[in-house]
Amino acid sequence: MEVVGRLERYRIFRPKDPNAEPVYRDAMARIDWFNAFIGISMFEKYVNLINFRYLYGAATLTVFFYFVCETTYYYRDNVENILMSVTTVGFAVQMVSKQYTYAFKRKRIVDIHEMNLEYLNFDVIQDPAIQLAIRKSAILSHILIKMTLVGYLVLVILIATVPVILGFMMGEVLLPFGFEVIHSTSWTAFWINYGFQLSCTYFTGLVSSSSDALFILNVFTACEQIDAILALLAELNLMARSNMPEQLLSDQLTKILRLHQHHQQYIRKLENVFDCYFLIAIAMLCFCMSLSLAAFTLINWYIGLAVFCFSSAQIFYMCFLGTHLESKNEQLMLEVGSFAWYALNVHDQKRAVLLLAATQTPVTLSAVMDILNVETYLKIHKTVYSFWMFLLQVKV
Repeated sequence: MEVVGRLERYRIFRPKDPNAEPVYRDAMARIDWFNAFIGISMFEKYVNLINFRYLYGAATLTVFFYFVCETTYYYRDNVENILMSVTTVGFAVQMVSKQYTYAFKRKRIVDIHEMNLEYLNFDVIQDPAIQLAIRKSAILSHILIKMTLVGYLVLVILIATVPVILGFMMGEVLLPFGFEVIHSTSWTAFWINYGFQLSCTYFTGLVSSSSDALFILNVFTACEQIDAILALLAELNLMARSNMPEQLLSDQLTKILRLHQHHQQYIRKLENVFDCYFLIAIAMLCFCMSLSLAAFTLINWYIGLAVFCFSSAQIFYMCFLGTHLESKNEQLMLEVGSFAWYALNVHDQKRAVLLLAATQTPVTLSAVMDILNVETYLKIHKTVYSFWMFLLQVKV
């Protein structure tokens, strides 16, 4: 995170206002600017999904499944074409899970957004010292969201255009992917097939970039909440060692407990919304990674490396940010266990014990069974690597 934080020195990554609320609202605007191209919004309470852009994307996704199945059957005797055709199925299934999450779980998404606004409007958060404490997480979220939105689109554009450009240079008809609308080598069929593939890529790229940016925003908001609790604990510790009146200490502890309770409710809602989505997304992205490497190994499908990187990047965000949240929870646990609780009155000592117990079992993000962290990320790639080694041995 320190490496990412250094990017703040560059104007392109520097927020206009580094305070938490302006950064959050700027991120909202960026994410919904991308969503506007596909006819949805992740922050507005009431959105009419019966609009041309959204229905066009949903219809494209539905038709995609038919053409993949039809193309796979048509080329059933050609392993190369079958691999290139089914490689992208994982992305389509992931899109279905995202559509379900952002279309049919909209109320929960909006609830999380409203909890974010409630947290940002807490009186204690308006304190300049607290704003300074949470500023780092706010800036990091701004940088990562900007990198995600731009980076994903650049990678998707490369996947969609490089094969076509190479085909023109070599005088051949090359499509980015294997599924086809028309099975022909004519230029007319090429432009029809390429137009449909471009439409699918457009929809997938926008949904992937905006949904992952939303995940980044929510995780870093959770980290900001922990940073605020840590700052309040440090202030309480200083007050306790300075023999401040018991009432002031009690009021400070009340602020901490209120913010921690809000944080736990927020994480539970976040985990509840994305639990099944994480499982489906990781499973399908692993499927894409494995088939992409298989296509690269067996038929020299070089675009498979870009598909592999795109899939790996999405898993990386989920797991790496989960680890970042875990490290914040561990820091909070250590701070709660070491502050001067003995300076509190008996009633507040009991409340401090409850806080300590709560921090011992923090709520973490998980994909049903596996916790989202770097260990899970490495486990996934170890499995894919083993599969790739097996393919290399079979090929030899």
